[in-house]
Amino acid sequence: MKSLTPERRIGRRPFLGAALGAAGTLAALRHAGGAFVAGSDRIRIGLVGCGGRGTGAALQATAADRGTVVTALGDLFADQLPSAAALLAADGRIDCPAERRFSGPDAWLQVIHSDVDALILAAPPWLRPDHVAAAVRAGRHVYCEKPAAVDVAGVATVLAACSAARELGLSFVSGLCPRRHAAMVETVARIRDGGIGRPLRAAVHARLGLPWRRPLQQGWTAVEGDIRNWISCDRFSGGHFVEHHIDAIDRAIWALGDDWPAAAAPLPTASGFTGTAVRFIYHDGRFIDASIDRREGGPQWIEERLTGTAGLADLRRHTVGGWGHCGSVPNPHQSCASAFIASLRTGRPADDGDALCRSTLAALMGRAASVSGKRVEWRDLEAAAGIEGRYDRYNSAERDPLATIPPIPAAGCARPA
Repeated sequence: MKSLTPERRIGRRPFLGAALGAAGTLAALRHAGGAFVAGSDRIRIGLVGCGGRGTGAALQATAADRGTVVTALGDLFADQLPSAAALLAADGRIDCPAERRFSGPDAWLQVIHSDVDALILAAPPWLRPDHVAAAVRAGRHVYCEKPAAVDVAGVATVLAACSAARELGLSFVSGLCPRRHAAMVETVARIRDGGIGRPLRAAVHARLGLPWRRPLQQGWTAVEGDIRNWISCDRFSGGHFVEHHIDAIDRAIWALGDDWPAAAAPLPTASGFTGTAVRFIYHDGRFIDASIDRREGGPQWIEERLTGTAGLADLRRHTVGGWGHCGSVPNPHQSCASAFIASLRTGRPADDGDALCRSTLAALMGRAASVSGKRVEWRDLEAAAGIEGRYDRYNSAERDPLATIPPIPAAGCARPA
């Protein structure tokens, strides 16, 4: 199966330079929805989704650059806003009066159409396609948390928006932080340089406790309780394999060559296993075994390794053959936020959309194979998403780059089925 981006055989140093980027002088960025003006020392950020990850991403964006300030906040629930604002205020990086703090079903649209240069989109994954589409239509640079969506139709929407963002010169950085993390970039570069010979197979497995859950409060409806606890609700999160394990799946895909798996098939599991376990299969015989099981009690462990013709690599410990990463390892979330802000300062747009959509589709394919108990082909997934011939459809220079993005909804956000 052809890769979304042509494979390039590059050495370790050029690979590191391309992946990490470099800081430069202030440059003007002009786009459809406004401008980050040359000579200004402020980059105005709007935050959609004021929970822990969203607020954390905003803090990391402001920490990356003294001129970055959060100027608009939005969340479905009004009680999320004060804590996010207080944390940002403690760092002195917020200029967001009451009239730019939005709550309710339309809060995300109000933030997107505020006077901001860029957006952090960190609402639950089931809302993400609408948010990404509206953000690109408004001409905003985007930092988008992962996964891209909870179904293949949503991924198709995000893929179209990413293509339009590319043509419009907008940055699109994803929450797949390892791709911006120096230690992981170095690890993959050494694998590409032949550190373990030809990569053959990967194994990414996790046994974890249950995610956070907020106790049901008086006055909440059942639906509100589910939305507030979206990470534990498959229809809002995509399930643990999609929402949580996508990071490990993406690392394995990247390290194995960064091309499309041909299919996914369910793996046999031991008695008592309650999670998802699949094998991603490539046409040339390579494969990735991936599983996640979240439950109370029992041992917890994580394994992420890559096997090649001449050795092993540990993708979590950043070891390749006899080499091991030396020195401190910075927070990967900070690395990701810093890359986003640097792309605005330098005027060189970042573009993470292909990797985000590819790994989201792979996770969805694995989930489908596990649920159905049958092999699922990548070509069938593409057909279901309506993205066959995606370059012809999304990258034609003879059409409006916004033409394939669904229009901004007339009112409110999508509702759960």
